[in-house]
Amino acid sequence: MLRRHARIAFCLLWVSGMARGESRNELLARLIGQDEARRATARVAILQSRDRTFLPALVDALFFASGPARPDVLACLEELSGEKLGLHYRYWVEYIGGHEEIRPHEGYRAWKASLFARIDPAFATFLDPAQPITIRPEEIVWGGIRKDGLPALKSPKRVSASEAHFLGDGEIVFGVGFGGKFHAYPQRILDWHEMVNDTVGGQDFVISYCTLCGSAIAYATRLPDGRALTFGSSGLIYRSNKLMYDEKTLSLWSNLTGEPVAGPLVPSPVRLPMLALTVTTWKQWRTLHPQTTVLSLDTGHHRDYTAGAAYGKYFASPETMFPVWKRDDRLETKTWVYALRSGAASKAYPLSMLFAERVVNDVVGALPVLLVAEPESGSVRAYIRGSREFAEGPPGRAVEPVTGATWKVDEAALLPESLNSSPLPRLSGHRAYWFGWYAFFPETELYEGCLK
Repeated sequence: MLRRHARIAFCLLWVSGMARGESRNELLARLIGQDEARRATARVAILQSRDRTFLPALVDALFFASGPARPDVLACLEELSGEKLGLHYRYWVEYIGGHEEIRPHEGYRAWKASLFARIDPAFATFLDPAQPITIRPEEIVWGGIRKDGLPALKSPKRVSASEAHFLGDGEIVFGVGFGGKFHAYPQRILDWHEMVNDTVGGQDFVISYCTLCGSAIAYATRLPDGRALTFGSSGLIYRSNKLMYDEKTLSLWSNLTGEPVAGPLVPSPVRLPMLALTVTTWKQWRTLHPQTTVLSLDTGHHRDYTAGAAYGKYFASPETMFPVWKRDDRLETKTWVYALRSGAASKAYPLSMLFAERVVNDVVGALPVLLVAEPESGSVRAYIRGSREFAEGPPGRAVEPVTGATWKVDEAALLPESLNSSPLPRLSGHRAYWFGWYAFFPETELYEGCLK
């Protein structure tokens, strides 16, 4: 009996200690420790606090806890949340992500940084609580690799189109064209790297490719002050989208927005301008641009670069690999869309509709746009059309029905075949899985098609 009263008294000391400002992080550390008695007192203190700000930290604790500590963490999660989601970490991440009203306690970022540093000390820098952040840190999860676990390519070797015997006609490439020069990056090579820092036609840029949400985006990397940033993969994920980092400041950046989201550059006005990138087949790209070069297999890294070796199963599956909590059932989770932004406006076009209609005249926000899709190659290009309307023309062409004027589909602009008109500039957009786009832009419009 005396032992029982002593235990109760000790637990009450913990609770009163919290009332005096006892470190929540210390309680959490005890909760996932190896000492059973210390875990028990921490569990009682957390439960009796009824403090829901513990929940985000407890979700992280569930991931790192082992052995008998996991049931203790689960007991706290279930009691404070009122939910019964079991020991599967993913379901608790989705729960926290879907409840933005649940805010973490003041020392949460320090707690998370210390936990993630167990995987890679670099994560403590990325999650440094002293640095500004614009995204919910509780939604940042480990992507399964350490910093640079997917090694970024830097000015990689190139070969001519005639030397690219390893590429089949139907293989997907990411094509760019700047300053009259053209270059292609085979998807199956970038599957293993996801980042490539390069220069084509005098344009410095990075291709940030998130295999999880399917988006390959080119960004200009030379800043107004003349600095050129070099990027790598952080190993961290936010809303099932990769977080990249720049080597100069170790700030984290969003793959989908080109904005710094955590670290020293957050207060700066730095934003990466999006550049035009075309996802198409190797056959179409080299036909349109016979002088193109292509990324060599000699990357300096030993990987299995055969098609599908890295993510073939994921691409073929309807399931996601990481937690997803912002969902919209208007489309299936991994439906391919082509996404455009204009100012604060955003719009997603299901690829199946674009391939059926081929030429789409539309408006994103207040911006009149033209989308030209080619189902044979899977390519989509968007342009700013002004007051003009277009229809499908001969291969590689769009036609103005009113005047009969034809325009050539090109990488930089829609080119008039009449000297009386000026080129219409390319509008940068990109492909993505519907779930990946919607998670970042839930206010997005969804194109519903004009074919009935």
